[in-house]
Amino acid sequence: MSFIKKRALLIVIAVLVLTLCSFFILFFKKGKANISGDEIAVSSVKITVLNGCGIDGAAKDVKEYLINKNIKNLDIIAWKNVERDMFIYGKTLIVIKKDDEEKLKYLMKITGIKRRIFTLDPNTIEDFQIILGKDYKDYF
Repeated sequence: MSFIKKRALLIVIAVLVLTLCSFFILFFKKGKANISGDEIAVSSVKITVLNGCGIDGAAKDVKEYLINKNIKNLDIIAWKNVERDMFIYGKTLIVIKKDDEEKLKYLMKITGIKRRIFTLDPNTIEDFQIILGKDYKDYF
């Protein structure tokens, strides 16, 4: 095989590898925050990020991730560990504090989190809490 044919074959293989890597990244990213795309028109969504998995700095890391993404209409009120340091959460979830379907859809869209529970509290300033489970890196 001539030098030119070897070089052409090497280039074709490199292009195929890059194409496969791009395909994998685009189509197999599980649950990563869907920051781009059509936004739902909502007023400010107030959230608290709670570390429920016990990994040091998880809530702070997610807060910084969301801030760096410059997401419109998202107001992070607080980030901290769950009450009494009960790090029992295997799955990340949204805790609904105020019943607002549009804001919930928006938060679910930008984070990819589908799990949710209702603990409605009309006296709180936050609309939702995000409790980080051991799978939080699938989302952030």
